[in-house]
Amino acid sequence: MGLFTDFYVGLNIGRYQVDGVKLKKSGKKMEVVSKVSIPYKKKPFDGESLKDENEIVIALGNAGSALKINMEDVISTALFPDKILFRQIEIPNMPVQQVPNAAKFQIVKELSISPEEITVDVDVNRSMNSSNLLISAFVVRNEDISKFNTLFFKSALPFPDILDAGYFKFNYLLEDHLSKGLTFVVFEDISSTYMELFKDGKLVGIDSVLGGTEGITDDTDNDGIKSHYMELSDSLQKLSRMMLSRFSMSNEKIDSVICTSEFEKYIDVWCEILKELQIAKKTFSYPEIVNLELDVPLNAYSLAMRGVLDNSKTKFLSKKN
Repeated sequence: MGLFTDFYVGLNIGRYQVDGVKLKKSGKKMEVVSKVSIPYKKKPFDGESLKDENEIVIALGNAGSALKINMEDVISTALFPDKILFRQIEIPNMPVQQVPNAAKFQIVKELSISPEEITVDVDVNRSMNSSNLLISAFVVRNEDISKFNTLFFKSALPFPDILDAGYFKFNYLLEDHLSKGLTFVVFEDISSTYMELFKDGKLVGIDSVLGGTEGITDDTDNDGIKSHYMELSDSLQKLSRMMLSRFSMSNEKIDSVICTSEFEKYIDVWCEILKELQIAKKTFSYPEIVNLELDVPLNAYSLAMRGVLDNSKTKFLSKKN
């Protein structure tokens, strides 16, 4: 799929709806050919557990029809964040092409799991010294990949070309904002919130706290919204300090925090609370900092750009692995 195409599709299977964007690439210019957002009629998730896959199958099929997806399109999507295990491991210095197998060997030993049961993708963060490398490893069970791809099969859609890690799905529109200094990208999922720490454009680490969007609805009053985000922001402030200490950055200043949420309605409220805590010099909501000036689902647009940038140095969980 997608060998000689100029069309790139991003599909975000969210906790509340399916979003899709189709781009046409002409040189360096990107044109939004079509876009769609299809809310679920019933709740498919109980917390992070998928209880009604048929809701997703129907929404995904409708999104595919609206976007007119075909076999030649490059399709990018993201596995649910809770299905991706993040590990940082240290391995002896070696040629880059040998790193994935070496990382997988070490993870198999650590988890006492068969190598046939998992897919491991890696990013080399930096040299620790002359003899070691620090590796960011992303681990997913092949069983979870198969279950996720089944959603596409039942929707009569082609399998995705790129299956990414869920907490990365926003990052492909942030390159300019991550390139210098220390930045936290914070993603509130249904029952957990993830913090990614970047330094000068390089991923340093990922961690999470309990607390997410599940208890928030359109009917939640202002006091309930503020209480939720004050408690969550306090937990994130503590986590940010722990992460800086863990990576020997306690004396460094955070330049910016960028926050986004699976339930987008109250991002601005959350952003204002984070600003008051002064975790960083500047705090931005994701829609504010991306500022595409297009009425498109930003998560799906970012995933479509993931396909465009497929040959970049940052590559995770491709289905071809």
